Amino acid sequence: MDEPVQVRVHPIMHVLRAVAAATSSALRGRDLLLWAAGLTFFSALGLVPLLLIALRGVAVLFGPELVVDGARTAGGALPDAHDPTGALVQLAEAATTTSWPLLAAALFPATLYGEGLRRGLVQAAGERVTKWTGWAGRIAFLPVLLLAPLLVALPLAFAPEVGALYEGGGWSAVLGVVLSFHLDMVPICVTVALVFAFVGPVSLPLKVVAAAGVGLGAVLTGFLHGFVVFLAIPVDWAIPYGGLAVPGGVAAVGLWLFLLHALLLVGYRITLSTWDVLRSP
Repeated sequence: MDEPVQVRVHPIMHVLRAVAAATSSALRGRDLLLWAAGLTFFSALGLVPLLLIALRGVAVLFGPELVVDGARTAGGALPDAHDPTGALVQLAEAATTTSWPLLAAALFPATLYGEGLRRGLVQAAGERVTKWTGWAGRIAFLPVLLLAPLLVALPLAFAPEVGALYEGGGWSAVLGVVLSFHLDMVPICVTVALVFAFVGPVSLPLKVVAAAGVGLGAVLTGFLHGFVVFLAIPVDWAIPYGGLAVPGGVAAVGLWLFLLHALLLVGYRITLSTWDVLRSP
């Protein structure tokens, strides 16, 4: 029987310095931005199918009205400079009306996100990529797919309350940001913990996964809320693309996904370094 791992108590400043040094050493000379770009490519292939499956699950469990009305309310509360309401409603309607055979076909590209996550986390961990890395990521991503409807349902259920606060302006909008932050933080933290526990290549204790999920999940939630501010900036995204709106919008969303994935990979590396430091003599 394996002996339990002994975690030694260290002064907090010593731990922080050691984690920073270990993380810097692990990432030195390695192309983190390239890993994030690769993961963003996989997300571009798998994110919409993943959302279609998750939203259909919400519709089955709680009714299609929650999906469509929640998407319309959420979009209407966001800044008008780059109004995403039409795209969100179109996605919600597609999720609730697509036939089951077509929805089943979305399962394959949805798992591509898991493959991208596995490949990126393997690089961040300093492990070797093997011929089974992609399939391991796809299979390990299935728990996220199974829980996705419940995770997405929470912010959709509170969309009317949050939307009303956002539209009220002033301190009402501030309260809306606080409420939406905490509502979004729950599914994001759970998702990060699931990804680190199942998709990540390194086996971590439950308490480490939970702590990383809460800490990194809070950071990612705040980063996603920064996208709302980005939407409020009245700059035409199509200018660098000859006035073509679709390429401009895709590039803007892709940029934020790229930065989000870079934070995720760095967070995973910090988690591994912290666990290594805590186990060291």
